[in-house]
Order: sequence, then C-alpha cells, then structure tokens
Amino acid sequence: MRLPRSPVVSWGRSSKDLLFGPLDPPETRSEFLTHKRPGFEFRLRDGRLVFLTPVLPEDRLRLEAAFEQLSDQSRVFRFFRQRDRLSEEEIRQFIQVDQVDHVAWCALDLPDPPFDGLGSGRLIRDASDPETAEVAVTVIDAAQGYGLGTVLLAVLVLRARMLGISRMKAYVLPANTVVVQWLKSLGWSTVRDEDSLEFEFSTISDPIQAPQSPSRQRFEQLLLELQRPFTDSLNSLANPRSSDSPTPVSGDLEGHVPAPETDEAS
Repeated sequence: MRLPRSPVVSWGRSSKDLLFGPLDPPETRSEFLTHKRPGFEFRLRDGRLVFLTPVLPEDRLRLEAAFEQLSDQSRVFRFFRQRDRLSEEEIRQFIQVDQVDHVAWCALDLPDPPFDGLGSGRLIRDASDPETAEVAVTVIDAAQGYGLGTVLLAVLVLRARMLGISRMKAYVLPANTVVVQWLKSLGWSTVRDEDSLEFEFSTISDPIQAPQSPSRQRFEQLLLELQRPFTDSLNSLANPRSSDSPTPVSGDLEGHVPAPETDEAS
C-alpha cells in the first residue's frame, strides 16, 4: 500500500533462516531479552514472537539498512514506482512522528540484538477531515505469510479508534493482487478504480451489520486480543526510555496472546 505524503517502508533481514526468535514459550526460558522501548511482545499465528513498538527517531539505521532488503517488486508496490534510495526528507518523516496525527508502529525481530525490523504500519490524519486517515502497511518479503501485516493493521485500527478516526483509506496497485484480496476479505470496500485502487474501511464497530466473512471475524478477534497489551504499552509513551538496549526480564509475559490465523500474505 502507498502513502503519498509520507510513505513508510519496512526493514529487516532478507533471509527467512535468520528471522524470528525461538518457538519456545516464555515460561520455558528463565530469562529472556526484551526492549526498554515502549511496546509489547506478541505471538504470530505459527507461535513465533515479535516485538510491536512505536517507531522512534533512533530507528533510522534500521530503516536505511532494511530499505536495501526490499525486493524491486515490494518497492514498486509500496511507492508505485521503482525506488533506489530514500531521501533525507523521507527518512526524517518516517522516524519523527507524533503518534497522534502521524501514527507509526513497527514489528521487531526477537530475541537477540540488533532486533531487526520485520514490518511497519502507519496512518496520517487528513488535515481537512480529522476523522479520516490514510494507511500504509508493509512487510519485508522474508517475513510475509505469517500474518504480520494483519497484526500491524489491527494496531492501526485500535489507535485510530482512540484518536476519533472513523474512516481509513488505502491505495493499492491493481497488480498487487495479494493485498487487494486481503483487504477485501477484511471488509474494505473499493471506492475508486483507476490507475490505483482506493479502499476504505470503517473503524466503528457496528453490532447490527451483515454477516462477516471468516477473515473479518478473525480480525475482530485479533483486535480484542491486542486491545489490552496495546493500551498498556501506550502508557509508557509519555516517558520513553532508550530503545535499543535490551533488558533481562524474568517470569511470564502478561497479555501476550496468539494471533489468530488469517488469510493475509503480507
């Protein structure tokens, strides 16, 4: 998906053999590493852990390194044209966000440094219509197929509801059939069909509505599962700590529940 005013890219390693932490549950590890930065660990549908966290200014090196790991096709699908590099202005826009009018969260690899980025999602509020925001979600090629894109999208929906954003928009190239089908399965509607497809989604929960697809039902369940850890993590945003130095933590993780299986391949 693209975000014309401030596009976001995902970052991370390019080999699936290097991605993700161990499948061992936290209770089997007496000590494990987590970030000092705001955020929370979350299990993807195959049981692997990622760390979901707001984008911070110190993520610049991750952003620059990971852009090199995006395939040519991923760059075209993200920016609607081939890109060889990011400008200084783009990098600044990507990492300096207020989490209110410009929201950006990313997923980081666990358990060991350097905590490579696996994907990111962001929304920017429309200045002329504060109840509308444009959304972009990107997952690096090596991390696609695990449901990570759906998790990042759910985080954005939760934040949008908190901010009074009732309508989300996204733009997709018609050739990006995986994302087109993914959004349709989640209940996004197409409002324009030109060179690019414009999708819309209501963040308002309506108890009186038509029967939902299985994918949408799983997405609603995912929103419920993410609600508590996401809300708790926002409390630490007012006093952020140094982000990239891991802290040993003992005991079980609270509020970290497995994401349901989704049909999303991003």
